[in-house]
Amino acid sequence: MEIKGIDVSSWQGKIDWSAVADYGMGFAILRITEKGNKTDRRFEENYKGCKQYGIPVGVYKYSYALSVAEIQAEAQNVVDVLDGRELQFPVWLDLEDASQRSLSDSTLMTMIKTFWSVVTAAGYKFGIYCNMDWYDNVIPPEAKGKYDFWIARYPAEDNGWLQERLRPSYGVGWQYSSKAVIPGISGNVDRNVFYKDYTDSKDKEEKPVGTWTKTKQLLDDQVGYLEKASNSYLYSKTGNAGYNNYTKYARDVNNMGLMGCQGQPWCAVYQFWINAKTKGKNKALDIMGSGFYNCNSVKAHAKAKGLWHGTPKVGALPIFRKGAHIGRVISISGNTIRTNEGNTSSGGLNTVEANGGCVAEKSYTIGNSQIDGYVWIDYDGNGTGDQFVWKATGTATATVDNLFVRAEPNGEIIGELMKGNRFEINGVTSGKWTQVNVAGIGVGWIWTEYIQKDGVHTAEPPKQEITNKQDKTQRLFVGKVTASSLNVRTWAGAEFPQIKSYPTLGNGNLVDVMNYTQTADDGSKWYYIRIAGKYHGFVSAKYIERQ
Repeated sequence: MEIKGIDVSSWQGKIDWSAVADYGMGFAILRITEKGNKTDRRFEENYKGCKQYGIPVGVYKYSYALSVAEIQAEAQNVVDVLDGRELQFPVWLDLEDASQRSLSDSTLMTMIKTFWSVVTAAGYKFGIYCNMDWYDNVIPPEAKGKYDFWIARYPAEDNGWLQERLRPSYGVGWQYSSKAVIPGISGNVDRNVFYKDYTDSKDKEEKPVGTWTKTKQLLDDQVGYLEKASNSYLYSKTGNAGYNNYTKYARDVNNMGLMGCQGQPWCAVYQFWINAKTKGKNKALDIMGSGFYNCNSVKAHAKAKGLWHGTPKVGALPIFRKGAHIGRVISISGNTIRTNEGNTSSGGLNTVEANGGCVAEKSYTIGNSQIDGYVWIDYDGNGTGDQFVWKATGTATATVDNLFVRAEPNGEIIGELMKGNRFEINGVTSGKWTQVNVAGIGVGWIWTEYIQKDGVHTAEPPKQEITNKQDKTQRLFVGKVTASSLNVRTWAGAEFPQIKSYPTLGNGNLVDVMNYTQTADDGSKWYYIRIAGKYHGFVSAKYIERQ
């Protein structure tokens, strides 16, 4: 599959989008902001023209940022300009400025993740644009296995036409010319070909219903993955191998808003990741429970839900040695089951390895005394609701910051929105809760009176008293700073920028420690705090003493 399109900015001047559409255009990627975070002078008319003539739209941001704080501002400006407007193609982060070339891998990766987090939280897809030199020599290896790339490569003797000999061997798209000429545009324009159709329903952000066929393929693809010694090269199958329990599975689960898995035994996190990838996060929580990272919790949840059985079936999760390990049955032959397991190692028949460091396939005899039992999973929709299909009836926008998305009305928190974040609704309500579908989070429930739908603002009542965990409006205790100088950061981790309003605390300062504890990528614990009753940020928990 190949889809051809263009990318444009104010350099192309006024574009006749009717003529462009008549010529045939699979997409248009529009520059959204210029240097200094100013909106591209032609963006509004270009966006309007594409929408009027049915051309799928994406945007790109040429980045000049040299720090996490600067790229966070760039990303937020992109989201502000979009203001909830629909895009079919991603927001592309354009990395090519010479000033960024000397940045370290860790700094550049943190900047990429920061940009990603802002645009995806606003409901948009994300990708990275760069040339082949940048991809080969500058882009951090971790990013290459995680994000979509749009690669620029065209010849010195550029005549506007695609030259097959130069086609890159990687990326979802290729910018193959900067000197194309098409009707409706005066002068030259960039031409591109994409191999991924972002307008196709299978590429939408909603989590699709899982099937055994898809699950089995994903399991097969993971065999041979090695756990990592650190947070580096998480998306490499064998790179940075070690025994410190760092994995891409924990990273992805953390990015779903379920924190604290990185650096911990990961056999259950791996099986949760498989469920979330094929069935969506909410369904994965339904199968394994909110304590999915602990095999005994998974067992208890399965018993409470009626999913626990003493006999195997294909796709079930066997739990071993009184909750010490978990796998997944991939086949049954005679008196033998074959499994796919994480945090294990290859071994002979009936060899349980609960901390082996890789994804591997194993075999056991049915009735093996080391198997506690099985969590059954329904892959055909006949028993656990797999046939639920999201059908949107409209869209809505959050009217307040720090709005929690919950798995059930007043239930487990599965994500968080900020004011202006946009999401889909399907008309289903439960009391004062509305069912929603949020890009990057999935299907959940939001307090109805904190959303705007169909252009009408609903009333905003006084804040509801909620006693569930991770409610950042609740104060847990008063804390005292024990460090001589303590940085207050925008998120959990020393790599994130300090907040602007109150960047540093001193020894003895008193703060409100709120009910919102997070774990940084390095495994350290961080508190979300309130300063002077109005400033908020994250600080390392080890420097806070309870009063």
